[in-house]
Amino acid sequence: MSTPSSQPLDAARRKFIEAGGNTTQSFGFGRIAGQLFALLYLSAKPLCLDDIVRELGVSKASVSTTVRQLEQWAAVRRVWVKGDRKDYYEAETDFGAMLRHGLLMTFRKKVETAGAQIGLVENSLKRAMENVDDAQRQEMQVVADRLQRARDFHEKIHGMLNNPVIDHLL
Repeated sequence: MSTPSSQPLDAARRKFIEAGGNTTQSFGFGRIAGQLFALLYLSAKPLCLDDIVRELGVSKASVSTTVRQLEQWAAVRRVWVKGDRKDYYEAETDFGAMLRHGLLMTFRKKVETAGAQIGLVENSLKRAMENVDDAQRQEMQVVADRLQRARDFHEKIHGMLNNPVIDHLL
């Protein structure tokens, strides 16, 4: 139970945790991800899954899944607590490092995959265009032109994401 002197702090923490959930939800990442990160970010000590479940009032399965996702994004890390066998977690407090090694890295990989998929479709379409009549070739050319536009856009995004200035600024 909180004391009267801790009530403003508890209220501020709750507001920050709720704001974290609203933010990640607005970006399509899910509410719990933001709440969990905000909770760990404000925590003076690492928390185990049971602590997080109790604080957020959500299922252990949701917390477990979300903490793994946040680990992949380098937003949280697992830490060892002496004398306890449970897994404990703490937030990355360097937002630049979190963006460089987590979210930006994940986004770069997804853009790479999209580029590879565009390439596969382009190659398949080129082969298919060799054995068709003029009417089919014209229809396929529309698809080829649109694929080229997608390729051009992909190359711009790829160039921006892999620009060393981005890493330097973060």
